[in-house]
Amino acid sequence: MNNPSARLKAGPVDMHSHMTPRDFPAGPAGEARWPCMQHTSATTGTVMMGDKPFRQLDNRSWDRRKRMEDMDRDGVSVHALSPMPELLSYWFGPDSATAMCDLMNQDIADHCAAEPSRFAGLGMVPMQDPALAVKHLERVKNVYGLSGIEVGSNINGKYLGDRSFDPVWEAAESLGLAVYAHALHPLATEGHDLPMVLTNAAGFPIDTAMTVASMLANDTIGRFPNLRIGFSHGGGAVAPIVHRLDWVWNLGGGMAESMPNRPRDMAAKMYFDSNVYDTAYLKHLCEHLAPGHIFLGTDYPYVIEQTDPVGYAKRADLDKDQLDSLLFGAAHEFLHHHH
Repeated sequence: MNNPSARLKAGPVDMHSHMTPRDFPAGPAGEARWPCMQHTSATTGTVMMGDKPFRQLDNRSWDRRKRMEDMDRDGVSVHALSPMPELLSYWFGPDSATAMCDLMNQDIADHCAAEPSRFAGLGMVPMQDPALAVKHLERVKNVYGLSGIEVGSNINGKYLGDRSFDPVWEAAESLGLAVYAHALHPLATEGHDLPMVLTNAAGFPIDTAMTVASMLANDTIGRFPNLRIGFSHGGGAVAPIVHRLDWVWNLGGGMAESMPNRPRDMAAKMYFDSNVYDTAYLKHLCEHLAPGHIFLGTDYPYVIEQTDPVGYAKRADLDKDQLDSLLFGAAHEFLHHHH
């Protein structure tokens, strides 16, 4: 169990694929936002957050046979399974958070145990309580045997560079667990009466870029050099932001003093998925943002998912080493399986 990713099938790895349990047990008494699944047919259901409908799903979210059929159709060998981001539940107190983490981590572990060559597991911890999150990280590794965790791009309004999360990064680093940061409740669109599409299409990539920038500004990677952290949606708007940070850093002065390491060098140590829908931009990320640290990611099984991921990667005009890295090499390194 020390290195669950060692069992994975050779071939393309999708690092950005979500799961949701088919059903949720009753939540702790009085937990207004505990999820439940209202099944609308044998293969479809709506996730309710308390009494509010959140998202319509189908059995791709919970039926691993259906998922593997789609993987085989797409030529994808492995899915790294992570929770539907809304289930990260950072608004829960410690008891409800513990119940949700254990529920989700067990469900993901069950998928991985049933098909160890096809699934890697990214579980969850209660980031809203960093001390409790550290305890859950130990469970993620030692009880559930997962490869890492998924976290939100901000935790109740705090970006991941906030020093209060340092104990979590220290523990993830020492346990050898990967961290995959996914856009969640973007701050730029909170409190604005904007069309929902803007929250997803614009807010997500902005929030992801801001959380990367916060980690660069606080030298998180410099201080935790063995932390393997990856970001959804290609890091969102991060590439131009890193170039701007670099320019300001080169001017010297206060920012250079607070950031001992060059932003571009630190960003290149992070990982980013390929979920940017544009092959020219994907090539730019592979060659300029984080060479060797871009992995395949589709956002399966949601409406916005990248279809034909292997074909998409092959259309990015990469050389063989870059393509191999994108399809599987970076993912195996991220999951800590060294060939």
